[in-house]
Amino acid sequence: MNTMRLTNLLLTCGFLLSTFTTLAQDAPKTIYSYAVGNWRNGPTVVISPLFETTEQASTPQLIARVKKDYPAFKDITDIDVQRFATTEEGNDSRTTLRSKYLMRKLEVLMVEPETK
Repeated sequence: MNTMRLTNLLLTCGFLLSTFTTLAQDAPKTIYSYAVGNWRNGPTVVISPLFETTEQASTPQLIARVKKDYPAFKDITDIDVQRFATTEEGNDSRTTLRSKYLMRKLEVLMVEPETK
């Protein structure tokens, strides 16, 4: 009798867990990102504008997007992406990163979004 109850309880818990996992995957969370190019050796470090994305986007997908959307990144092979929960965090990080590269005496190009 106890074995039957335990089995039913485990099956119910497994079903609920798989349902919640499926629901969580269906609703991608919005995050913000920017890319940094030539960040290891310069000579000009390129920093993209902050852009909206989701947690599901992979680093290679974001790099491909940046290369497509921002011509300054077209021929850069040394690209990294940063991710943030809010625009404030992302913009603060861009500003701080720019300052750090300028202190290292590297030229920094801050790509800004096109105004439409």
